[in-house]
Amino acid sequence: MQTVILAGGEGTRLRPLTASTPKPLVPIAGKPAIERLLTLLKKHGIRSATVCAGFCAQTLKEALGTSRCGVRLRWSFEETPLGTAGCVKKAWNGDDVLILSGDSVCEFDLTSILKFHEKNRAAVTIVASEVDDPREYGLITADGDGRINGFLEKPGYDECLTNLANTGAYVISKEIIARIPDGESADFARDVFPLLLKEGKRLFAFSDGGMWHDIGDIPSLLKCQRELLEKEGLDGISEGAILGKSSVASGGTFLEKGAAVGSHSRVIGSLICENACIAENADICEAVVGRGTTAGPGLIMKRFSALGEGCVVGSGVTVGEGARVAPFTKLPDGAIVRTDIQPGGFSSLEFGDGGEAEGISDVRDVLRFGIAAGASLGADAVLIGGSGVFAEALALGVRASGTAVFRLKDASFGESVFCARRLECPYCFFADGGIRLVAAATAELSRVDERKILQAFNRSARVSEKPAPVIDGSAASALYLKGLAQSLPKEPKIKASLRTESEREAGIFAEIMPEGDGERVTFAVASDRRTVTALTEGGVVPYESLLLLCCKAHFSARKSVVLPPSAPLLCDSLAAEYRCSVVRGGTAARGLTMFSIDPLTMICELTAWLERESLSLSAAVTGLPQAVYTRSVIDAPEGLPKLMREGFSGTRAGEDVVLESGGARAYVRPSKNGRAVRMYIESTSQEAAAELSADIVRRIKGV
Repeated sequence: MQTVILAGGEGTRLRPLTASTPKPLVPIAGKPAIERLLTLLKKHGIRSATVCAGFCAQTLKEALGTSRCGVRLRWSFEETPLGTAGCVKKAWNGDDVLILSGDSVCEFDLTSILKFHEKNRAAVTIVASEVDDPREYGLITADGDGRINGFLEKPGYDECLTNLANTGAYVISKEIIARIPDGESADFARDVFPLLLKEGKRLFAFSDGGMWHDIGDIPSLLKCQRELLEKEGLDGISEGAILGKSSVASGGTFLEKGAAVGSHSRVIGSLICENACIAENADICEAVVGRGTTAGPGLIMKRFSALGEGCVVGSGVTVGEGARVAPFTKLPDGAIVRTDIQPGGFSSLEFGDGGEAEGISDVRDVLRFGIAAGASLGADAVLIGGSGVFAEALALGVRASGTAVFRLKDASFGESVFCARRLECPYCFFADGGIRLVAAATAELSRVDERKILQAFNRSARVSEKPAPVIDGSAASALYLKGLAQSLPKEPKIKASLRTESEREAGIFAEIMPEGDGERVTFAVASDRRTVTALTEGGVVPYESLLLLCCKAHFSARKSVVLPPSAPLLCDSLAAEYRCSVVRGGTAARGLTMFSIDPLTMICELTAWLERESLSLSAAVTGLPQAVYTRSVIDAPEGLPKLMREGFSGTRAGEDVVLESGGARAYVRPSKNGRAVRMYIESTSQEAAAELSADIVRRIKGV
C-alpha cells in the first residue's frame, strides 16, 4: 500500500497566512497540520509516504526534508496543476493507494479504514465525516452498508439533504489508479468517482467519527485550534510567550513562541503568531496576528480579521470584521480598516434564492462584484438591465474584466431576461436598488456559478488592460415591446389595470394594453419581479391559477412548456389531456417559457387567450380543477443538513423533499443561505394543506 499526501494547494482563502507559506505548514496550536498527519501515520504503523507538492514546493521540502516524525518522505512536484487524481497518478508506484490531505487536521482510524476497504472488496473507499455547513464540501449519499449511491459537489443548502462530507481521504485500488491518464489534469471527486459510480464499481463510504477539520479559512483554523487546545489540555501560552499584567487570553487563544501581548488586553479565541508584539489595551476577538507583526496601544481586531506577517500597526487602529491586511503593510495611528488591504481576502457576499447579491453596500463593492462576475463566468458578453448608480458601477466593473456589456437602461426584470436571450447572452444582471444575477435560460443562478463569483470576489480578480465595449441593447428591447403589443387583441374581454413597483412595467402596460370593456381585473406584480396575481370581483386569482391558464393557452395551440420545478402538478395533468408535455427546471436549451418568469408576458398571453375563448378571467378560473396553494417560510434551526436528512428520510425527489398525504402534496427545500426552509403545498382542500403543513413543522421540531 502506497501512502500519498496531497500538499499542492495555494490556500487562497487562508491568506494572508498563506501569502508566502504553504498551507500544510501553517501552525495550528503550535504544530503544522502536515506534522500532525505524519504523527498519525506513524501511530498506525505507516513508515513512508509520498508528498505531492505544488505551491511553494521547495519551501515545503526544505521544512520537512526526507524524513519527519518517524516517516520517510518521497517528493513529487507539479510544474502545472494536475488535480487530485492527476498528481496521484504522477506519484504512483503501482500499488493500491491511501490518499490523505496534508492541509487538514484529523484523527482518523487508518487501520480500521484499510480493513474496511479490504473487507468490502472496494474499488474506492472514501472517508466521510459529518459537517455543520455542507456548502463548502463535496457530499456523499450512501446506503446502510456504506455503499455509495450519489455525490453532491459543494451544493447550496437548497440542494443538499445530507451533511456527510467527503474528507479528501481515500483508499483506491491500483486498477482504478491505472485508468487515470498520465500527465493530464483530473480530479477524483469531479471526474473519477462519478464515472466509477455510473459503471457500477464498488464505491464505499467509511464514516469516521474522529476529529476532522478542513483548514480552509480563518474561521475553520480558529475552530480547529480551539478544539485541539481543549483536547490536549494546553493553556495556549507557548514557552517564551508573554501575556501582560491584567490581560486575559481565553476561548481557545494560542500565543506562539516569542509572541507578546501588553497589559490590560483581552484576547479571545485568537492566534498570535511567532514573535508578534501587541501593545497594551488591545481587544482581539477571534482574529489572527501574523508572524513578526507589531501593533501600538489600543488595537481592536474583530471576528475573523487578520494581520499578515511583518505588519507595522500604529496606535488606536481598528480592523473590522473579516478584513485582511497584506503582509508588511503599515497602518497609521487611528486607521479604521473596513475592507481587505491586498488582492484577495474575506467578504460577506452571499446570493439569495432569486440570484440576489446580498452583502453589497456601496458602489466600490458593486464595482468589485462586476469585475469578479465578469472574470469568473467566462461569457463573451452579458446583459445589464435596470437603472441607478449601482447599474452603472456594475457595467463598469464587468467591462473592466474584459467582458462586453449589452446595456438596457430602465428595463424591467422580464424585459432584461428576454433581451439577454435574444442577444445570446448567457447571463443577465438586473439592478433596481439591489443587484440580481441570473442565468438567462433558467432565471436562476447555479451554485457552481455562485462559487466561481465568490472566489473571484474574495481574490479581487484582475482587470483587463483594455475595457470591453458597452453596447446599446435597445434593439432587443424594441422586439420585446413589439412582441407584447402584437400578442394583444384589439378589444380584450377584460378591463385590465396593473399594480407594480416597477415604473418601466407600469409604463409598458399603459402603452400597449388596449381599453377593454369586460370584467375588471387588477394584476399585481410580486416583489420577486417574476410572479403576478389577479384581483377580480370574484376574489384573488393566485399565480398558480394564472400559470395553469397560460399553460392551457399553449397546450391548445399544441405547444409544450418549460416551467420552474415548483410549478403545480396540475400543469402536467393538463398537458396530458392535450398530448403536450411539461419540462421542469429550465434544462432545455430554450430555457423557461417566458410567461412563467415575466409578469407582462403572462398578462398579455392570458388576455389574448381569454379573448380567443370569449371568456372572462373568473369564468376561465372556474373551469380549472379546484386546488389550494400554500407557500411559507420556516426559520431553520442549527444543523439544517441533519434535519433534512433525518427529519425527511426517504422523501427526496430530485432536489426536493416531497411529501404526500390526504390529497395534498408538499415540496420542502432549504433556502440557499441555509437560514430557512421553504415550503410549497398543493392540495385539494385547505384542511389537507393544514394537516400536511403541521406534519412538516413536527418533523422540523422533532429533529
